[in-house]
Amino acid sequence: MLSPQAFDFPLYGVCLEQQGVSGQDLIRLIRRRSPAGILAISNQHGDGFVAALEAGADMVLRQDAPPDHLLAAFHALERRTLSGAPATPRTPWTLLDAQSVLLAPDGTRIPLGDSDRTLLRCFARAGNGRVVRRVLIENLWGKEAGAMDNALHVTLYRLRKRIEQAGQSPVPVHSVSRVGYEFRAPLVCV
Repeated sequence: MLSPQAFDFPLYGVCLEQQGVSGQDLIRLIRRRSPAGILAISNQHGDGFVAALEAGADMVLRQDAPPDHLLAAFHALERRTLSGAPATPRTPWTLLDAQSVLLAPDGTRIPLGDSDRTLLRCFARAGNGRVVRRVLIENLWGKEAGAMDNALHVTLYRLRKRIEQAGQSPVPVHSVSRVGYEFRAPLVCV
């Protein structure tokens, strides 16, 4: 889950019993950000079966299931997610700059603040949607701004939350390790 593309995979296998983040919390996190198939692996007694399904898992197998059952489960989830999933929208995200609105591909209108608009303008101008931190900082706070990495992180977090709260998942704004941030979807500014 530490990968910059952590929510871009079509399938996930999640052990319910693990150190750190609980398996059910991890399933909820994946489900909020991705339509991917999720196979939960429970303990040998099957504890957590109902909780895993309620958290968003598509299927639950016991830890002692034979390897061919595990493989069959992943193949079944793969068929569902790859053939039954809606096609990637061809309609781009649209920044309606004068209206301070981000228009999602499904038509949802997301109201924006000034800093949100500034960030989205930067993403729209970038050919691949990827913008280095310094460019974002200078566009937000001017060329004289010093190291504002924490403020930038908070500003981007707020933009992500605004998009997520509008019902858009997965959110196309991602960090790029040692570079900056990117908007991983077509984006136009009008």
